[in-house]
Amino acid sequence: MRRWIATTAITLALSPVVAGSGPSAHARIAPLDPVGALKRQLVENRGVKMSNVHTTTVEGERVKFWEKGVAQFGKEKIISTDITFDSEVRWNPERIITFTGRSYRKDKTLARVKGWLLDENKAIRPALKAGWIEIANPVALKAVLATTKVKRPAGVYDGTRTTLHQGTITFGELHKASLAFPFGLDGKPRGRDAEIKVAWKLWLGEDQLVRRAVGTWRRTSRDRGETTYSYVFDTRVTGWGTKTHITPPPADEVVTWEDLGKPSPEAPSPPSLSGE
Repeated sequence: MRRWIATTAITLALSPVVAGSGPSAHARIAPLDPVGALKRQLVENRGVKMSNVHTTTVEGERVKFWEKGVAQFGKEKIISTDITFDSEVRWNPERIITFTGRSYRKDKTLARVKGWLLDENKAIRPALKAGWIEIANPVALKAVLATTKVKRPAGVYDGTRTTLHQGTITFGELHKASLAFPFGLDGKPRGRDAEIKVAWKLWLGEDQLVRRAVGTWRRTSRDRGETTYSYVFDTRVTGWGTKTHITPPPADEVVTWEDLGKPSPEAPSPPSLSGE
């Protein structure tokens, strides 16, 4: 069971720039909303740091996974991520560098070859998430915040006092907003899968940027005796505006599935930030 969880359950937000100076300039500037604040961060050579704890529970058996790394921004989007994964059921950490359409992974099992395994698939894309709550995608963030049911003052994260926003959103709504496949599904969610509800919490700093995000949901497998699976993703985001420069590994350290004599997987690489 732990091995199954490990292979299926591997699943990361610069202070705003304000023009002008003096009291009169300050008065002319309207407060930023969270989506506007995010858009100001999505500029070249800047990024953000993240850490995530992901807990999966199946039939009372709980397993934890950890992710830590950085996301790099380009014009209006994330262009790359560099994340290290570990868990209670892995015997060594795994590092994945992700760009649109490709990812490079490295762990101890690849040390005997060249070091990095290249996956290429058009569905691979870098992203920053708490589970399937994308927190660096303006369209997805807007869709999530539109379902807010609770808003109240909260604690201090990353040096700023935060406001907690809380609500629920369905897999179908998330897919429509982010064009990403919800966890554990092979395609666009349909039927009861589309109605699965994700309970979410976002802690926004005084600059309206996400500092913490939590996504929680449950689903029942149809092919494993109606087994219920529950997932909790708790993502901390720090250092908005960090200077970031993520590059692919050197070509002479990269191998492909063909080099290993194996067919490439049909599905994208394990995601974290990168989509499934």
